[in-house]
Amino acid sequence: MPKNLRHIFRSELIKQRKNGIKTTRQQIKKAHNGKMADYHHIFSDNSYKKHWARAQKFAEFCRQNNIKKMEQITPSFAQKYLLYERDQNVNGYQGYSASTIGSDALMINHLMIGSGYWKNGQRIQKSKLPDMPKRSTLLAKQRQKSMSSREWISTHPHTYAQYKNQIDTIRAFGLRRRELTGGSSQNGRDGLGDRSIYQTKDGRLFAIVQGKGGKIRWTECRQDLQNEMKQIYAKKIRPISERPKSKSDFRHNLKINQPFYRSFDHNVPTHIHRANYAQHMIKQLNQHNFSGTKKKIIYFRNGLKANGHTKYTKGYKSINLHDSYQIGAYSAQYGAFYQLSKYMGHNRLDVLQSYLGEGR
Repeated sequence: MPKNLRHIFRSELIKQRKNGIKTTRQQIKKAHNGKMADYHHIFSDNSYKKHWARAQKFAEFCRQNNIKKMEQITPSFAQKYLLYERDQNVNGYQGYSASTIGSDALMINHLMIGSGYWKNGQRIQKSKLPDMPKRSTLLAKQRQKSMSSREWISTHPHTYAQYKNQIDTIRAFGLRRRELTGGSSQNGRDGLGDRSIYQTKDGRLFAIVQGKGGKIRWTECRQDLQNEMKQIYAKKIRPISERPKSKSDFRHNLKINQPFYRSFDHNVPTHIHRANYAQHMIKQLNQHNFSGTKKKIIYFRNGLKANGHTKYTKGYKSINLHDSYQIGAYSAQYGAFYQLSKYMGHNRLDVLQSYLGEGR
C-alpha cells in the first residue's frame, strides 16, 4: 500500500534525525566552511519534534491542493504555502509571524532537499518573497513583547502568582521555556532539576541546562534574585565541587535528574522575562574589569569561484575585551557582552539586540 505524504514526511525526518545522531553540527560546518546550510541532518529531538509538527500542517495543505506525491511539490508550490500563511488572520494579527514562516520554510527545505527531490539552489527563502513579515530588532515591536517583564507582572498579577516560581527562575537564570521544563530528550529529564543548580564557595548560584541543539551551557544567577532562588530550591542546590566535569558526566546526570517543572501556560510570554535577565546581567557584568583579547572569526569576499558564486576566505579579528561596545541602549565592555552571550546560549553578540533593545 503506497504511503501518503504525511507518512513520507515523517520517514524523511526520522532518517535525518538518525543522521544527526551519527555526526555533529561542528563536523558539518567544517565540511562546508560554515557557509552552506545543511538540510540532511537534524541534531536534536526537539528540532525533530518541531519539524514534524510543521510538516503535518504542510501535508494537510498538500492534501487540500490535491498534491499526493513528492514529485508534485515544486518550489513554486512551496512558495504558495508561505504566501498562504502570510495572508492568514491569526489571533487578530495579519498573517503568521516572521519566525513561524521562516521555520516552515526551513522544514520544507529539509523535506525536499534532504530527500533529494530538490537541489540546494532550489531552496525557498522567506526573504525572497514579497511583503513577508520581518523580525524586529526592537523588543517593543515584536509580537507579545510590547511589555517589559515588570509591566507584565503588574498587569497579570493572578497569572504571575500561579506561576511565580517558574517566571522568577527564568528571570533569575535567563532560561528558555524548554530549558526550564524539559522536552523529549532523555525521557523528559532534561529540564531544570535537582542536578541543575550549583553554588560556589562565595555564594554565587549557577545553573547547567541543555540548550538548543543539545548544547550544554552554564548560566549565572543575577545577584538581586539569588536569595529568592536559594529559598525556592533550598536543599536541591549542590556545591560547585559536585558539578559535572565533562559532557559524559552531564549526560549521566540527565538520566537521574528529577525536573522541578512540567509544561505551563503558553500565554506566559517567557521571552520578555528572559530579556529582563539580559538587561540586569549586562549592568552587573559591566561592574567587572575585563582584560585580554578575543579572536573573532570573520569571512570576507575574495573574488568568484568557477561557477560564478562568491568565494569567501576565513579570517580572524582580534578584539580587546576591555573596549566599549554598543548594543541598543546599552554601552558596556565587550567582555561583558561576550560573557552574557555565553550565559544566554547565543553564538553571536548581535543576537542580544532583540533582548537588550530599548533597555526597558
